Amino acid sequence: MPEAVTRIRACFEAGAHATGAELALEAVGNDYADLRQDLAITALYRNAVTDLGRRIPDTADALRAGSTDMGNVSHVVPTIHPSIGYDCGDTIMHNPDFTRYGISAGADRAVLDGGLAMAWTTIALAVDENHRSDLLTRLTDRPTPPRTTPAA
Repeated sequence: MPEAVTRIRACFEAGAHATGAELALEAVGNDYADLRQDLAITALYRNAVTDLGRRIPDTADALRAGSTDMGNVSHVVPTIHPSIGYDCGDTIMHNPDFTRYGISAGADRAVLDGGLAMAWTTIALAVDENHRSDLLTRLTDRPTPPRTTPAA
């Protein structure tokens, strides 16, 4: 990401120079690492959702999409960032019109099904010896992230 920021900054600087404009860039917020979803855990979640009669799009992009600070977490521990859908008419998520669908019976069912699917995923990781052993090995073998010292 730092390379992309440097290149994008250079583009803005070139544009400002070419047009005689002033440019002031300021970093705001946090940089987010890419989201690395654990495909083995994702498969368990997919099974749980399917057992509930729901469907998840069967594409790698659907499993790995999104921009979130959870990407940083996913570089340290096995992570999934599942979603579950419900009828939201002709609107899309993160849109003010979307909120009116959040009080529907379908939204309530999605919350319950999502929670249940996550619980079943956790149970599968805990009780299946192969899944449990693999997860514990990967946790033990993971690289230790560098520690940062808070500013005084």
